[in-house]
Amino acid sequence: MNNAVPLVEISPWFSGDEKARDAVAAAVDKACVEWGFLILAGHNIDPELIEAMSATSRAFFDLPVEEKLKVDASGSVGGRGYYRMEAKSLARTLGDKTAPGDLRESFRIGAEPVAADPRTTSLEARGHFADNRWPELPREMKPVWTQYYQACDRLSTELMRICARALKMPDDYFDDMIDRSTSNLVAQNYPPLDKPPVPGQVRNGAHTDFGTLTLLLAEDRPGGLQLKGLDGEWHDIRPIPGTYIVNLGDMMAQWTNDRWRSTLHRVVNPPADAGAASRRLSVVFFHTPNFDATIACIPSCVSEARPASYEPIQAGEHIARKLRAVESVSKTS
Repeated sequence: MNNAVPLVEISPWFSGDEKARDAVAAAVDKACVEWGFLILAGHNIDPELIEAMSATSRAFFDLPVEEKLKVDASGSVGGRGYYRMEAKSLARTLGDKTAPGDLRESFRIGAEPVAADPRTTSLEARGHFADNRWPELPREMKPVWTQYYQACDRLSTELMRICARALKMPDDYFDDMIDRSTSNLVAQNYPPLDKPPVPGQVRNGAHTDFGTLTLLLAEDRPGGLQLKGLDGEWHDIRPIPGTYIVNLGDMMAQWTNDRWRSTLHRVVNPPADAGAASRRLSVVFFHTPNFDATIACIPSCVSEARPASYEPIQAGEHIARKLRAVESVSKTS
């Protein structure tokens, strides 16, 4: 496997040994500076849970479209539910207002309100916290997805602590800004192409992610993930069994004053003759901070020689702007 981005083994982080933790943080820092991507090993998420998550996602997408549309996300609070093929266009988040819809369908859940916690039920929190919509089939989808969401949230918290150390900040620097995370879990199905795409249409248009970091579980199939390197070239990223592909989002680039990269990436189309082998499933956990967290350049990334490049912004507003752009395809097609 000849991935350009580095593989980082984080299991030593969980040992509690400070030198081992420093080494993990240094490896993450190097990957984030050079690529904004890494391959993550030693993550401690149960392989059986990962397989169950993949299996229930495939089973849902295999349902007739009429069944999937019973949980159509159109107009739902928080955008929870099912998005049909070509319903979204990620290239629009970078200003291409006429980019065609992406060649994928998806299902999305997110953080739900907790009655005893007013920060999740207030008027300001509406949309960031919303009730998830669950299909009748497959019946195991809700418990499996809920358990997987929680596992990814725990892992993301540890990754943010690794990031804090890598940035020469206390390990708990981000803790109180992510303790009510508004993260989303999305499964994306890329079916074989049954007709030629329109000009400029791909499985996922070139974009950067919106939040802090992304955990991607993907299949190695024709028509895969590419990132744009510092050399200006597109590089393939091949999934490695038992690992996650991790990339940084725009908020982490802003927090680090562009020390770390929020890297442009896309999912390209398979060869025209790839057939059924090109079906691809991706399970993606998009980690984001609390909606009311302020994203401002952190002290270790600002100096007289490198002043802050960004004005502070509330995380919820940043996400809302991006989502309005990505979902605009439904208003123009």
